[in-house]
Amino acid sequence: MKHESTAAEILKLVGGEKNVDSVTHCATRLRFNLKDEKVANDEALKNVQGVVGVASSGGQYQVIIGNEVNNVYKALTQLGNFATNNDAPTVKKGKLTTLLDTISGIFTPILPAMIGCAMIKAVLLILKTFDLVDLDGQFNTIMTFIGDAAYYFLPMLLAWSAAVKLKANVGFALTIAGVLLHPSLGALMSAGEPVSFLGLPVTPATYTSSVIPIILAVWILSYVERFAEKYSPSVIKSILKPLIVILIMAPLTLIVLGPIGAIAGNYLASGVSFVNTHAGWLVSGIIGGAFPFLIMTGMHYSLGPVVLTAYAQTKTDSIVGPGMLVHNISQGAAALAVAMRTKNKAFKQVAYSTSITALLGITEPALFGVNLRLKKPLIAVIVGGMVAGVYVGLFGVARSALGIAGIATLPAFITDHPWNLVHAAIGCLIAFVVTFIMTLILGFEDVPEDGKIQETQEKTSTNDRVAVAGVSEHILVAPLTGKVLELSTIKDEAFATGAMGKGIAIEPAVGKLASPADGVVSAIFPTSHAIGISSNDGAELLIHIGMNTVKLKGEHFKVHVKEGDTVKAGDLLIEFDTDAIASKGFDLTTPIIVTNSHDFVDVINTDKPSITIGEKLIKII
Repeated sequence: MKHESTAAEILKLVGGEKNVDSVTHCATRLRFNLKDEKVANDEALKNVQGVVGVASSGGQYQVIIGNEVNNVYKALTQLGNFATNNDAPTVKKGKLTTLLDTISGIFTPILPAMIGCAMIKAVLLILKTFDLVDLDGQFNTIMTFIGDAAYYFLPMLLAWSAAVKLKANVGFALTIAGVLLHPSLGALMSAGEPVSFLGLPVTPATYTSSVIPIILAVWILSYVERFAEKYSPSVIKSILKPLIVILIMAPLTLIVLGPIGAIAGNYLASGVSFVNTHAGWLVSGIIGGAFPFLIMTGMHYSLGPVVLTAYAQTKTDSIVGPGMLVHNISQGAAALAVAMRTKNKAFKQVAYSTSITALLGITEPALFGVNLRLKKPLIAVIVGGMVAGVYVGLFGVARSALGIAGIATLPAFITDHPWNLVHAAIGCLIAFVVTFIMTLILGFEDVPEDGKIQETQEKTSTNDRVAVAGVSEHILVAPLTGKVLELSTIKDEAFATGAMGKGIAIEPAVGKLASPADGVVSAIFPTSHAIGISSNDGAELLIHIGMNTVKLKGEHFKVHVKEGDTVKAGDLLIEFDTDAIASKGFDLTTPIIVTNSHDFVDVINTDKPSITIGEKLIKII
């Protein structure tokens, strides 16, 4: 996968940088907050190389990538400044949508830390099971607190992510979390004597591993901070605002918000315990069967507070984890059955690879790329997950470490009950067998093989394209006047390595950028420093004026076209002040990239040391 070209295509098809409020990612998908989701082209996105599918839920537009999502995210963030692009009005969301979006946005960034610590605990459980570790030794002690770190200090992690999501100051949020976790507060609470502050009682509570108190506190903090910002005199704002925020939030959290959150958490944990005691089999069955829909709507993240609250109380999760485990196995089994039945060689590879990742616990590629696409395998997933979910629920299966649930993390189901792991494994076997057999029985409408390569029509009316023995070539002319450079010599690694595509660079002597080909303006970045052209001959071109010039936010640039305009080779696209930009320390070296160069036989650059607008620059074969 070409991560950079994939990212460029995704950005274009979600409406460009101007339509993106923010973007983050989880284990398998890019999560966009778009200003207008109607602008995004769902069908075109599904056909982008490296994209498994798209979904829209919880106020987020989600592009499913799979295991390469982190690399695509890095490439995407190099293309634009999404964090500060908030000028355009956003689409108003419903209250439920906003709530789901907020919960998802708070929990998504901290999942890697939680998964990492969970896997440490899983490794330690394996070592303990086989008597490979001294339970009284320092290794066990250190590994234990490493594995517990993300959960013990969970309020700290949530304070950070909640502050980012709710647009509050991260330092203030972390400080309030520190107040809740401070050893002196813990000592006061455990002393057995009444605790009061300013004459008001401080309700005893334990805040380590807690969820609701800190999220509630940061939510109120976001309003208090705005109040302090608005009413603090400018002359002393730098010292008065922090004083007001901490002076209000610390006592308010200790006396009101913390206890309310703790009480709510206790009620939630009691409710979970009651349901688990009286109808655990039903809950696991529902989770096992309904999890595909939870993933599609993004509501699986809304279960985070439930799981973490229960885990903080009992150190196990018997509600979501077991059902999620058998669901993941079901997704992998269905995709494997599809791989064995499909006659489409390319789709067979996709189904095999996604089945493996699903069995390991990452199901979105299998769900969106195979099972949901074919529909009938998804029915088998639902049935298999529900049957196996009922089984693990009946036997009270629980997991002692949170995180991704799959074959590789089965040790997380080692608990004080010796048969817990065995029943978890049997549940996986049931899920796999039922789903696999049902998929084969139900069958599916196979994905057709790719169509035959169509013959290229010769064009005799243009001088820039010549058909020779079935191979065509066309010319891109220089969009700038200046010194010609090889991509490998420029400072930006994304361009220099050719990861964005093949091409060439020009160090401009004149601040005028012209079109290198006949075509259509496919993208203009809001900061005016880059432009995309779709040539009439099928080349997708990206021209990026200077290095890191996105930081200028459009200053010293003047755009003469708009997206969708038809242009001819040589038409003026952008003017820019070379002297002003250079005086601010920016390198003006401009890459001209054929982002879909993999679609052509070759991209051959000119060997001229310097060039003028309109001269032949690149030959595409």
